[in-house]
Amino acid sequence: MLRLDWNLAFTVLNLLIWYALIRFFLFKPVNKIISKREEAINARYDDARKLQDEAQAEKEKCEQFQAQIEEEKTKVMAQAQESARAEYDQIVSDAKKKAASIVDASKKDAELQKQKIIGKAEQEIRSLILDAAVKTMQSEHSDGALYDQFLTKAGETTHEEA
Repeated sequence: MLRLDWNLAFTVLNLLIWYALIRFFLFKPVNKIISKREEAINARYDDARKLQDEAQAEKEKCEQFQAQIEEEKTKVMAQAQESARAEYDQIVSDAKKKAASIVDASKKDAELQKQKIIGKAEQEIRSLILDAAVKTMQSEHSDGALYDQFLTKAGETTHEEA
């Protein structure tokens, strides 16, 4: 049969006491420290996730803001191009009007010059014709009766024109 040895009973009892002491004084504090560290790590992970979510939200805001800026830039550029085109058209229109007025003034001036030149030419031609007629009459008629008659007619014509 089995005999119970007292040494064996004390060893088992000693092991149970040591197990209870180690469990109470060593394992519980170590488990508490480990659980606190796990909670701290989880808290840091949660904070990191929150920060990451906030950063993502800020990134989306920045992208929206950048899109708005690009849209405004496009609008401003379109308006600037439109106003520049309108100003260009206005400048070209003004230049064409000025050119037309300069051409009209030049035409009028040229017409006046032409009339003056024609008037002077007609006057010189009349003078030459008159001189030629006078010389012809003087050479054909020495008595000057024909010459006097011509001058009388020329005087009447001149008085009638005036």
